[in-house]
Amino acid sequence: MATVPLTALLSWAWIAAVMEVDNAVEAAGADHVGRLFKISFPMWANALRLVDDEGIAAAELGRRAGAACNLGGLERWGWVSVGGGAGRRAGYGTSRGLRADTVIAPTRAGRYARRLFPEIVGIVEQRWRDRFGAEAVDMLRDRLSIGVRAVPWSPPEVHPSDGFITHVTGGGDSPQDAPLVVLLGQRLTQRTVQEESSLPVSLPLAANLLRVVDGEQVAVVDLPARTGLSKEAIAMAVGNLSRRRLAAVNPDRTISLTAKGRTALQAYRDSALRRGDGDDLREALEDLLHDTTAIAAGLRPPEGCWRSRRPHLARTARLLADPTGNLPWQPMVLHRGGWPDGS
Repeated sequence: MATVPLTALLSWAWIAAVMEVDNAVEAAGADHVGRLFKISFPMWANALRLVDDEGIAAAELGRRAGAACNLGGLERWGWVSVGGGAGRRAGYGTSRGLRADTVIAPTRAGRYARRLFPEIVGIVEQRWRDRFGAEAVDMLRDRLSIGVRAVPWSPPEVHPSDGFITHVTGGGDSPQDAPLVVLLGQRLTQRTVQEESSLPVSLPLAANLLRVVDGEQVAVVDLPARTGLSKEAIAMAVGNLSRRRLAAVNPDRTISLTAKGRTALQAYRDSALRRGDGDDLREALEDLLHDTTAIAAGLRPPEGCWRSRRPHLARTARLLADPTGNLPWQPMVLHRGGWPDGS
């Protein structure tokens, strides 16, 4: 792992933790909210967690979270109500009509999820202590806690409209007793913003797409398996790279980097492999991630969960066989539910 960037190590640990939380939440909540469109940990961490039973103004929610979130999606999927009026509002299920003072309130399902997620987060952290060892987890927590600022509890959603750049809008909090998955997400967000400030391309594009294509011609259909991202995320990313002339999609549906893309990839490598401000954290992450059996144990979805069913079985099987070889090098949290692999 010596040549793997710190952001990738953080991403592997955070994505593995989030997938385990998501699977456990889905299994535990199946009888209560199984009919609803499923959402991932980032949707709870950066939005639903902060939506009190009495409701909260949209602007205040964004300030507390420190990041934007797909509130229209949460409304459409049945987790929150927007505006408090009778019937469906104009712009239902979208951001249209949302104002700073628009009140966001949890639905019955949203209130249940607000209780369930923190319970599962605690259970998963205890599982990590059991599988990896309390000493390894405590060391990682200590290293993650050093220098963490008040940033969102989860890496924010990214969007193709601006090249999947991570935006932190201020706010957020960093309590001393924050769960491990939150500490991982906050440090990853902090590091991502730092890296992207000097790069010509976002980390989701550079670490995942540019890295795996490199000097090859790669079939677009093979990119999900090579990157660990969903085919929907790949479609958005490939379109963005093509529009920005960072890559060319050839007539045979292969993709190759342009000169501009190769320059951006080299800039990412020069930046991402820079050492000096994360050696202690790197050591703690490498010690934990070395135990791929323990990682795989957490990635095995309970029976009936969506990752255990077609058409997702092949991706799940790859993860279980080689977790660090098949997890994305950078999460791609999209508006489509917040899944860290863009599902």
